[in-house]
Amino acid sequence: MYERSFTHGVKMPETVSKGDQSRREILEAAKHLFLTQGYNGTSMRMIAQAAGGRAVAGIYNHFPTKRALFEALIQEYNPYDTLLELMESGQGDTAPDYIRSVMIRVLGFMTGQYEFIGLVQIDLREFEGETISHLLQTVMPRALEMAQRVQSLPGMRPIETIVLLRLFASIVIGFVTTEHVIPTGLFDFWPREVWAEKLTELIIYGVAEEDSR
Repeated sequence: MYERSFTHGVKMPETVSKGDQSRREILEAAKHLFLTQGYNGTSMRMIAQAAGGRAVAGIYNHFPTKRALFEALIQEYNPYDTLLELMESGQGDTAPDYIRSVMIRVLGFMTGQYEFIGLVQIDLREFEGETISHLLQTVMPRALEMAQRVQSLPGMRPIETIVLLRLFASIVIGFVTTEHVIPTGLFDFWPREVWAEKLTELIIYGVAEEDSR
């Protein structure tokens, strides 16, 4: 399900210290093992071996526990800053135009973040979502502010801000998940960009005929 991609989505600086490089290698190895072997199926010794055959003690120099290592993965690989920047950079004088300009780009970006969704699923299974919940608490004020800005534009019927955010999250997570788990070929008669456009139109206009609303 998950391909080994140790550099995907990671912006490596041009020059890094030896300690930072070691830390990055440990995180990449742990991410791959957690996603393919499961959290409980991965030991610190396995991570040490996958991270260049280093000593287990070397991992503890960076992360005191396996849980701390996992929490660092959630923190450092989360896409929320980029996601919120995309959402805040929408264009349009009306709510429908703004949503349309944002959603197509967001869906394209989030399709490449499936590994992070896999980490979130591990957090839900192993820690009842505690790690991602703490992270979302720091993100939510900015997300609410963005949603309220959309609601202030003309062309949108009254809807609770939190409902709008949950709708947005449901569409994004559902789109990304079905991109990866649905059998190959089932959705291939339209390119991804067209699917994004069609789902965006459903967000804006719904599924009911105008006379039936």
